[in-house]
Formats: sequence, C-alpha cells, structure tokens
Amino acid sequence: MLNQRRLSFTVLISSLTLVLFFQTCICFATEVRFNEHIRPILAEYCLHCHGPDAGDRQADLRLDRESAAKESAIVPEKPHESELFQRIISKDPDLRMPPTETGKSLSAAQIKLVEQWIQEGAPFQDHWAFEPIKKPKLPQADNRTITDIDRFILVRLKAQGLELSPPINRRQLIRRATFDLIGLPPTWDEVTAFVNDKSPQAFEKVIDRLLDSPQYGERWGRHWLDIARYADTYGGSAIGFKKFPFSYTYRDYVIRALNADIPYNRFVTEQLAADQLGLKENDPALAALGFLTVGMQFRNPHDTIDDQIDVVTRGLLGLTVACARCHDHKYDSIPTDDYYSLYATLGSSRLPQRQPIIGQAPDTKAYRGYQAALSQRQEQHDDMVREQSTIMRGRLRMQVGLYLRELAKQTPEQDLSAVFLSYRTDDLRPLVLNRWRNYLEKLAENDPVFGPWHRLSRLDSKNFRDQCLALIESLSKENGDPAKQPAMQKLTANAPRWNPRVLDSVTRQKPESLLEVADVYGKLFAEVHQQWLKVLTGTSLEASTGAKVVPDEDPRHLTANSPVNRQLRKHLYAPNTPTAMTDEIAMTLLNRPIRDNVRGRKGAIDNLHLTSPGSPPRAMTLREKKLTDEFYVFRRGNPIDRGNPVQARFLSALSAPNSNPFLPGKQRLGLAQSIVDPANPLTRRVIVNWVWQHHFGRGLVRTPDDFGTRGQQPTHPQLLDYLATKFLEEGWSIKKLHRQIMLTAVYQQAAIENSEARIKDPENKLLWRMPRRRLEMEAMRDSMLLVSGELDTQRGGRPFNLLSKPVVPRRSVYAFVNRDIVSSMASTFDGANPNACTAKRPETNVPQQTLFALNSSFIQDRAVALASLKEIVSTKTDEKRVRLLYQRTYSRSPEPQEVELALNYIRSQKEKSKTNPWQRLAHVLLAANEFVFVD
Repeated sequence: MLNQRRLSFTVLISSLTLVLFFQTCICFATEVRFNEHIRPILAEYCLHCHGPDAGDRQADLRLDRESAAKESAIVPEKPHESELFQRIISKDPDLRMPPTETGKSLSAAQIKLVEQWIQEGAPFQDHWAFEPIKKPKLPQADNRTITDIDRFILVRLKAQGLELSPPINRRQLIRRATFDLIGLPPTWDEVTAFVNDKSPQAFEKVIDRLLDSPQYGERWGRHWLDIARYADTYGGSAIGFKKFPFSYTYRDYVIRALNADIPYNRFVTEQLAADQLGLKENDPALAALGFLTVGMQFRNPHDTIDDQIDVVTRGLLGLTVACARCHDHKYDSIPTDDYYSLYATLGSSRLPQRQPIIGQAPDTKAYRGYQAALSQRQEQHDDMVREQSTIMRGRLRMQVGLYLRELAKQTPEQDLSAVFLSYRTDDLRPLVLNRWRNYLEKLAENDPVFGPWHRLSRLDSKNFRDQCLALIESLSKENGDPAKQPAMQKLTANAPRWNPRVLDSVTRQKPESLLEVADVYGKLFAEVHQQWLKVLTGTSLEASTGAKVVPDEDPRHLTANSPVNRQLRKHLYAPNTPTAMTDEIAMTLLNRPIRDNVRGRKGAIDNLHLTSPGSPPRAMTLREKKLTDEFYVFRRGNPIDRGNPVQARFLSALSAPNSNPFLPGKQRLGLAQSIVDPANPLTRRVIVNWVWQHHFGRGLVRTPDDFGTRGQQPTHPQLLDYLATKFLEEGWSIKKLHRQIMLTAVYQQAAIENSEARIKDPENKLLWRMPRRRLEMEAMRDSMLLVSGELDTQRGGRPFNLLSKPVVPRRSVYAFVNRDIVSSMASTFDGANPNACTAKRPETNVPQQTLFALNSSFIQDRAVALASLKEIVSTKTDEKRVRLLYQRTYSRSPEPQEVELALNYIRSQKEKSKTNPWQRLAHVLLAANEFVFVD
C-alpha cells in the first residue's frame, strides 16, 4: 500500500512538471501577443499607477497607450535599454517595479514574456472587446458535415494535437439537453422515444420540443434573474425585512419574454425603458422595468443609482463602470465623467406614487373588496400627507432666519444622502438649507428683496455696522421720496426698486454682522407670513353670510394689495422657492412621530397589496422627468464636492466623437438604444458568451461580467465574433442561438478524462471534453420533486416560502428570495447573491452539501414519495421495481450488477430493519452524484 501511494505521488509530480514545462514551452516558442500575454501582466502589476486614472497616475507615465509608453519607458527591440524592463528586473528596492511594498512581483516566466515582447518590437493592440465585431472567415475542415461552430473548435484542437472526445449516447444526450433547457430530467418515455427515433432530425426535434416548453422560460428565466439581482425584499434591514409587493411581476415578465423568444434587443430595451416605448398604461411589458427597480433599496439615493449603473453595465456590457464612481477607472478607458453621465441618465427617473395594474383587473368580489380598502387607506394616507406638508411649509416660512444664519456662518453644503434623519420642529433640515443656498445663488443681484443681502454679504466684517447703514442709505435714496409713491392698496401701484420693508428693518436694527442681518430678514419674513395668514382669514370672512362687502382697493386691503408685501411673499409662496416644496419633498422633512405615522399608513397600503386575495399584479415602473436637474461629477464620490457638469449620454469609449446627449424625457430609451446598437461591440459578445457559459459551465470569456482589461481573453476570439454576428443575423434570437450550440459535435461530446489532453490543456480551454457540471440548487430541488411525482407546474404569481413545511412543490424560480435572510439551501448550494449582479455563480464543494444529501428532511421526504409512487409500488417483481427507480431518477436502465446489488440490499434490510428499505434505496439514488451531476 505504501509503495502504491509513493508511486501515485511520483506520477502526480511528474504530471505537474510536464504541465508546467509544456506551458513554458508554449510561452516562449510562439509569438507574444499583447492582448493575450502582455495586457494581463500590465493590468495586474502596472496600470493601477500607470493607467487611465489621471488622478492617481505616477510619474506622468501611462503604459496602456502605445505612444505614451514608447515615448518614455519602452525602446522597441531593445528590452535592456527600456526603462520598463530595467525596473522590472532591478535588484534595487528603490527602483524595482512594482514597488516592494505592494507585495507583488513578476514571475520569471512573465519577465521573459515582457522581454520577448519588447524584443519583437513591443507591438500594442487595441483591447479586443472594444474592437468592432466582424464575421470571421470559417476555418478549413476535413469533414464537411460538421457545423461552423465545430470548425473553430477543431482548428484550435488540431493545432495542439488534440481532438474532441467521443460523442455521448442518445440517453446521455437527451438528459444533458433537457437539463440545459428546462432544468429537469427527461421522462423515461421521452428517453425511449428519442433513442428509437432513427431520423437524422431526431435531436433537432428534441431541442425544438424543449424550447417550446413553458418550462424553458422558468429555467433560463432563473439564469437571467441572477444577472438582474432579483429579490422580493428591500434589503439592508437590521431587524426583520420589508417585502416588495410586486417584485414577482418582473420575474413573470422575464419568463414570458424568454418563452416568447422576444428579440434580445427588444428584451433589453423593455427592461430599461418600457415606459418610453408608447405602450398602453396597463401593458404587461411595463413589468420589465423591474430590472432597474427590484435592486436593493439603499437609504442613500446615490447608492441606489450606483446599483442600477452596475447592473446595466456589468450585466449587459460586461464592464465594471461602477469602479469609476470616485476616480477614473484604473484599468479601462472609463473616465469618471462617463460614470456620472450614466448617473444623470438614470438619476432623472423616480418611482411613481402609484404603480400601474398589469392587464385588465378582474371584476370579482375579491377585487372590489380590495379596491374599496385601497381607496380608504390611500385617502387616509394622502389626507395626512397633504395636511402635515402644509403645516411643515408654514413652519419653514417662520424659520427663514434660521437658514439665513447658517448661510451667514458659511455653513458648507449639506450631504442629502441622509434623508432618513429624524427631526423635531426646531431642527435644521439640510435639504431646506441647500434649497435656500441654491435659491439665493441663482437670484439676480438686483432682486428687490435679496439684492441688499447679496451686497451686505460682501462687506468686510470690520466696521460692518457703519458700512451696512451707508449701503442701506444709498439704496433708500435710489428708491426716491416715499411721499411721492402711490397709495399701496391700489392694484395699479408699483413697488420701488428696493423693498422698503427690508431697508427699514435693517436701518432700525443697525446690525453689527451678517448674522444679525439674517435675523432681520428672518423676523421680517415671519411677520409677512403671519400677516398673510390673517389676510387670508379676513378676506375669507368677507364672503361669509351677512358680511359687509369691502371694495377690492379699500385701504383695509393694504396688506393684501401692497406690491411691497407681494415682493416679500413671492419668496415664500412662489413655485420653486425654498419653502414652496411639493408634498413628496415635504414628507421627507416631517417630524419623527408624524413621519412614522405616514409610513405606517403607507405600510398599510403595501400590506394590502401583499395580502389581499383581490390585489392585482402591478408593474414596478419608473417615471422620468422631462425637465431634468443639473448633474455634476462628484469628486472622489462626494456628492457635495461637485466637479464639471455632465449630460446624460453613453460611454465615450463606445460612442462616436461629439455624439449627442440623450433626449430629455427619454434618456433611458437613449441608453437602451445605445446598448443594443449593432455597432456596439460589447452587447452581443456578452450575451452569446453568457448563453455559451450556461451550456458548457464556462464562457468563451471566463469573466462574463468583466470584458475589460482585468478580464480574461476569449479562448476562441473568432468563434465569439462568429456567434455574435450570427446572433444579429438571426434577429437577436436566443432560442436560435441555443439550437446552433446544441447541434454541434463539441456540445455532444463526452465528459471523459484524457491524461494526454490534460497535460497539453490543463484547464480544458480548448474544449477537448465536455465539462461535467453539478446542477444548480433550483434544478436539483425541482428534479427531486419531479421524479418523486410531486412537482406542481403552476406558473407565475406570488412567491412561496422555499423552506415552508410541508413543502410547497412548485418550481424554485417562484420561491421567495430574501436579501436579508438567505435560505439555508441557497447558501449551501451556491445560490446567486441577490444584492448584486451575478453573471456566474460561485462553485464550491463543501461538507454541508454532502450532509444535506444524507440528512435533509427534504431529500428524505422526496425519497418516501418516490418509493410510494403507484407505478413503483404496483410492479410485479422487485427487479422491475429497481429498474423503474433507476429509469425515473437517472433516465437509464440499471446495469445487471446494479440490479443485483439493489436486490441484495433490499432483501437484507427486510430482515434487519423496521423501516421501508425501498425508501432508503430511493434516498441513495437521489443523494448519489449521478443524480446531481450532468455528464
């Protein structure tokens, strides 16, 4: 035994040595290619300090641009005269690059690659992912019957002296295809029919049948929901969690769209801008906007938009644009301006107060009851908001001085990210302070009311009082003689150039500083507000029954008619003034008890949506402002440290020079159109790679959400572009793409090991075998329910609890996804992270997975149900019973030896155990690797 272990260890070491030797030989025997060999080295060791980010660039050296690199760091064909190479091989810690404190250093093989590259002239290449997609010429093939896709695979294999593995048999093929397309095993009848179908189109018919199945959308819809970071809760809760009432409508939209094979460009467009496509107000496609709205609901609105930018760019474009939030991207040509252009695109949209019903609501008793309860709760909520917002605005008009004092103290701009702060009546509201700051900055210098404020704010603090009085006296002279002004109760009267009440108030107070001037303004505006309230009451009473009519220009209407007072009231009540805010804004500023009450009423509405049997599905839509706010770069990501202004537009690296910004009111539509533009080199590459990944376990690009500099090169660049080209030619059809891939020899080959091929291609990048894959958590659970005869094929609707007991036997795609409390099954079996876009799930092998197979009540209950099926129990012989169990679980008949082992086990257990041995045998079959792995 010891000698055998030593021999095995020796063989292992020898194999590893051969692998490393072979790889090293490849590196130095072939031409060094920049994108494949050099760019990854520069990205890992150099570009953090010498890349696109101008803010952190060291020594003004840029190594991602050929002209800049060769100007100062590289001498073509002379590596030992090149500063870059000298620094890499230097022994001096002060000169060596990368710096010793980074803890990084190039390997000997990498140094050799850089030396060879410079020796060959240091040729650069544009990054492959940003190059236009061109349909490549098909490689030559010896066999005319092979598919175009196989040509690209075989030419690479042949160059390395490799070949495809033998094809799998029909039973294995239908099992692989059925799991791939619908996430369930085939029935024994389906296996038998395919095996016995001798027509050349037999497998094509299988594929078409599976693609036409409604279960296809459930399988691939779950894949897409990973990208969309789908969940049914808000996330971020310290205690408990808050549910979305209508998140499920997005999930159902995705499943419907994939089943209908909606062209991918339309699929993307609807998810970004369905509300801007001219659809009817209850069109089911509006639910597509859940792509943007079902993400984690951050308290900080900037984080919410960042999440949307991330899911759009990583999920659809394969770019890590969110890395440019605080600085230019370290590795890719994505400046901070691009990030904030997308911020402007998405930041102009808001969730509507009321979400539209999808389709026609049914006229049922349940719906009428729901509608009556909704109207009542909505009315109670709206009444409270309207009244308390009016009170809030009145209080803010009495507090003008409070905010002017802060401006006089030069209090910096407030970060409005903390909109969740709780307030008391006398607290300063950061939003209101910012509104006053912005309002005064935009007011003209000659404004009759705040013109004096602007001038007084520029006075020297020394001898402020004398300067102030002199200025006010000068302004008073400009107004002329007050005695010559007309009677102010006259409707035709005009106010003088500078507001007399402001000038008189300042003169009486004789302020010693700008702070005291703020108090003067505050006291005056408080008086104006109180006077106006009295005017409104008095003039209203004039219309009461029996009241004496007062002429409109009567002196008793002086306060109401005075143009001087009107100038002051304008700054309190006119639209867009600091205190004349909408109910939506005012609601965020309410005192804590009132705000909690309003939230409680809103929660009652949400709870009705969630629990009422008559609650119809609604779309989680967005609404974009037609007149958008101004947007700026946030320096270092700080929202109150603004840089240059930006417009809503697409990424500069993917746009033509001087391209126009997106149209106001349809900015998300402009974004969608830019993403699906056939000239965009990324979108089609990303989606065909994603589909390939779910068929082969790994994509042609193994970093599916990073096609940038830090991502991996495609293993078959020409094949990737061929697929992207055909995808466009076939009308952006994902189903046709499946068909293309699955009819190939590379897809239909076996997953068998080959030691010689493993040495030449250790990671199977050339696809000399089909990768063996474990079923995802959802497919594993659904398959157990199917073979046990329990699967409920009900489609759509509200989510169910995945861990409820008794088990809800619906497909797992319809399960409730909780951001705050991840289910034990999802955490054990590598479920997608619902807090972020997941283009590829992690793959782990941990003891908990085996323990689940052995001890889980879920799998034990499925074993009981499987062994109790009528067709199993009613068989005449134990041998037939064993065969049926194998056929149902593994889609194959057992080998004679397996039948003998099973029967011996059953007989022995009948004598020894009181429990049902057939149930334990069923448990063994469900827990075995053959059930959860697809060859």
